[in-house]
Amino acid sequence: MMFKNYLVTAWRNIVKNGMFSALNIFGLAIGLMSCILIMLFVRSETGFDNWLPENDRLVRLHSAFHMPGREPFLSVRSAGRMMEAIRDYASNEIETGVRFIQWPLTVRQNENVFSEKVTMVDGSFFDVFKLPFTHGNSSTSFNKPLDFLITERLALKYFGKTDVIGETLTLCCLSDTPSDVVITGVLADFPENTHLNTEMIAYLQPALFGENNGILDSWTNLNVYTYFKLNAGVNLEDVQQRIDYWMNNESPLVEMMKQFLGEKAIGKKVTDFANQKLMPLTDIHLYARKHAGNQGDLTPMGDIEVINTFSIVAILVLVIACINFINLSTAKASKRAKEVAMRKVLGATRTQVAIQFLLEAITLVFIALLIALVAVELILPLYNQVLGKNLELHLFTTPGLLLVLIALALLVGIGAGLYPALYLSRFLPGHILKASKSAEAGSSTKLRTFLVVFQFTTSIVLVIATLVVYGQTIFANSVDLGYQSNNKLILNIESAGDNLASLKQELLNLPEITSVVYSSEAPSQDRENNDQFKLLETLPGGGANEPLIINYHDMDYGFFEAYQVKPIAGRLFDQNYGTDTYIPVEDGEDRVGTASAILNESALTKLGFKSPEEAIGKTLAFRKHHLTIIGVIPNLYFRSIKFGIRASVYKLTPSRFRVASLSFNTNDLSSLLTKVARVWKNNVPMEPINVQFLSEMMKAQYDNELTTAQLFLVFSVLAIIVACLGLFGLSAFTVERRTKEIGIRKVMGANVTDIVRLLIWQFSKPVVIANFIAWPIAGYMMLSWLEAFPYRIDNLVLLPIFLSVSILSLLIAWITVGTNTTKVARKNPIHALRYE
Repeated sequence: MMFKNYLVTAWRNIVKNGMFSALNIFGLAIGLMSCILIMLFVRSETGFDNWLPENDRLVRLHSAFHMPGREPFLSVRSAGRMMEAIRDYASNEIETGVRFIQWPLTVRQNENVFSEKVTMVDGSFFDVFKLPFTHGNSSTSFNKPLDFLITERLALKYFGKTDVIGETLTLCCLSDTPSDVVITGVLADFPENTHLNTEMIAYLQPALFGENNGILDSWTNLNVYTYFKLNAGVNLEDVQQRIDYWMNNESPLVEMMKQFLGEKAIGKKVTDFANQKLMPLTDIHLYARKHAGNQGDLTPMGDIEVINTFSIVAILVLVIACINFINLSTAKASKRAKEVAMRKVLGATRTQVAIQFLLEAITLVFIALLIALVAVELILPLYNQVLGKNLELHLFTTPGLLLVLIALALLVGIGAGLYPALYLSRFLPGHILKASKSAEAGSSTKLRTFLVVFQFTTSIVLVIATLVVYGQTIFANSVDLGYQSNNKLILNIESAGDNLASLKQELLNLPEITSVVYSSEAPSQDRENNDQFKLLETLPGGGANEPLIINYHDMDYGFFEAYQVKPIAGRLFDQNYGTDTYIPVEDGEDRVGTASAILNESALTKLGFKSPEEAIGKTLAFRKHHLTIIGVIPNLYFRSIKFGIRASVYKLTPSRFRVASLSFNTNDLSSLLTKVARVWKNNVPMEPINVQFLSEMMKAQYDNELTTAQLFLVFSVLAIIVACLGLFGLSAFTVERRTKEIGIRKVMGANVTDIVRLLIWQFSKPVVIANFIAWPIAGYMMLSWLEAFPYRIDNLVLLPIFLSVSILSLLIAWITVGTNTTKVARKNPIHALRYE
């Protein structure tokens, strides 16, 4: 009965104080909505690969090289021979291991042709990953080379049914010619939150790599993903120490490092230069980025820092909403002081009064929660579009979700309502009924001022962070790349085979195409091609030259001209010279090949040249070739600016061409793509076309930063809205309490502007203080964030950002307060004087 009375009284007070209740409910709804949206995102990101059986025993091997004279090279892949060697050496700790090699191939089924990623794995795959089958099983469907598995989704895609065991697909090309493979099993579809992008799995046949044995038969070429399953109860740190001991004492890398580094290896351990690090499977999605460098993974990587940042943002927005409730509740204390006094006179205890007010707070929060849930359902499609995910709110089917939300609502209700409940319940009836005046205390006013300062400090920091992230993203997209990237189409030509010449000619016949040039990769396709280059000539004042590991690319005749890159010294590749092309020397040939090379400025410096002109005509030893340096070009941003510029050597090897850059001069992009697709089909009829605009590829490099900025913007705006709701409520209450004062001031000659200015200044002070607190906090945070970018916006750019946010926050505060003040100030003074 008592509880029912509490609820009825709570509801009556909510209805009676409609405006203040609405402000609280709306603010809390925004805070809860923000929390729920970010919670769905965090739950998805932190739940990657938890569905895999025995995931606590699964780890992956990552590689890192810290070689003298070059930047660290990090990768989530490893060398082909590492798996078996480490598995056998640490057999007491490791149960088994498996290697992944993923290849983009063309898959045909009758008239259906698609580009797919086929993952070749060792036969021990299902000893490590216990994936469920819908048709077949691991013992009968995957026990010999080239056994082939697909998921249910792909089975429906190609055959329109899931039971496809015995059906045939044609792959181009596992070897030099297309291969027919028979499907031996069908796997259940993988959940969305997994880093395993392995919907087509083939039993690894090493013979396929006979002519390229560097993929599997290597200690240093990083081409495979290596996974281990640890024995039960084994500590990861113990396994890591065992691997480090093997690396430093018994691995082939001990002698290899001595031969490669010479005197630099004296007194050093292998792990000073090369590391093999284990990472738990469930950490891969969020933590692999720190081991990956600028290399990708099987699926796009997450970022634990983003998770932590947005978790904090969600909490802050909710705290701002709770502060609104505390401020408005304590501000209204004087209005409810006599109610408290009368309750106590009639026999209510302080505890009962406190429970009454606490229940009001919890009731408001649950109403806000219902509104928040509706808002989340409405916003989820747009939210998913920004995140590129498929998040869903399943309240009654997701274990524990409803309980978590109820617990959150109770926590928020108690957190927001506890102080007002204790504050209001402490009023003494004798003092209140005798005084017949406000019960407002100075300490309460100071607390509200402090909380308003906290609200606006938080909001200002969030807005500044948003603008800085946006500014860096805009800077990254507008920086001078050193080449012309507009009006370029990038066409993948790996499957064109012997048709490159006819393909190029037909493309050039299109009136919209101005040039077609081939290369090993296009800008933004950041492939780590690294090898040793040694300068054969001795430079003035220098000693014997040592081999240096330098990145290299292969470019066609006319490539640099198409991208409008001009040499600083020397010349570019020119077919008229007839000496530029690099033709690989086959094993067993007793000769040294010759070709030409072009350096960028970073390579020029790394090789020890004092000027571009000094490098022209010098010779680099590369494998079995002598490369004559014919030109020096400016540094080009071939990858995201967050990874900086690296030393690069450019040569011309037709056998390594993988992409074509098509320059065009039309705005009718739809027609252009149609014509290019028609030319492709004429020359490569059995392969699907893979074409992209270079501008889109360049922007995609900064997708993570852009998504972060967009989310920051959304939640920053929500934080400001919630803070302004509180400020609006406080200003309304202040104006209400000072109505009589306003009337007297008008009678004494004050005009509307004077009164508005008076109250605006009262509420401007906490906003000004908030700016002074927010500036150093935001400055420290964003300067630390910008340090991750070798090329970033100037620090001085932060000053106008800070100033503009400060002005904006003051304007918002003035508008919010001025709305209430102006309305009352315009009233006839007689109404104000009759107010009490």
